[in-house]
Amino acid sequence: MTIPYYGLFIVLGVLAAGIAGYVQTRVYQMDFNDFASLAGAAGLGAMVGAKLLYLVVSLPAIDYSRLLESGYLNSLITGGFVFYGGLAGGFAGVILCGKLLKIDTPQYIKIYIPVIPLAHAFGRIGCLLTGCCYGIPYNGPGAVTYTESLFAPRQAALFPVQGIEAATELLLSFSLFVYINRKQKDLLSVEIYLAGYAVIRFVLEFFRNDNAERGIFCGLSTSQWISIVLFMGAVWNSCSKNFRLGNLPRVWERNRNR
Repeated sequence: MTIPYYGLFIVLGVLAAGIAGYVQTRVYQMDFNDFASLAGAAGLGAMVGAKLLYLVVSLPAIDYSRLLESGYLNSLITGGFVFYGGLAGGFAGVILCGKLLKIDTPQYIKIYIPVIPLAHAFGRIGCLLTGCCYGIPYNGPGAVTYTESLFAPRQAALFPVQGIEAATELLLSFSLFVYINRKQKDLLSVEIYLAGYAVIRFVLEFFRNDNAERGIFCGLSTSQWISIVLFMGAVWNSCSKNFRLGNLPRVWERNRNR
């Protein structure tokens, strides 16, 4: 029996996220059924969004004359996903599910946001073992060499960019759990996650070597441009929460009295 590494670690990531979500449910006395419903909607939306963005990025490389070939069409549908598309689709799925089932979606998102980098970290471990999303040529410590990969160059030392991303996402997930469980009120957990991951992704994109699959514009990949927009949006939203116009008169008065 052949067990694909990538599929295996996706399953492990989902299980880890489910366990972490259950723990958060017990800590905050929230409804696990609501969490499970939102998580299912997020997973479905993520698959659709990740595939759609992959197809958009891959438009120049698609051979439209072969779209009627079942094998070629199947390879387009089953292979290739872009995380940022999955992130957008996942949030869309959660919002839609929350409206349909009348769930307090914003509160659930704030509490359970750490499960996203947790599950994603497992997926990146699968990438590392499979050889997709491979890194640039590199002969330093931690270099990986593939002998059987269907994606990465074989017999060439490469930078372990997938492993680095997995480690940073685990750290981000752990930090978010600590932050949420200590602060508990007025949470900026979503903004912290989006800004943190945007920085991680922007930097690590320079160490990836699969440029043909990521789309390059003005020297930056599609994901890097999205990272810039995401980081700016997260910072702007967090600042607007802390410095709302209604609070400015009180802040001015307090400073004047000093």
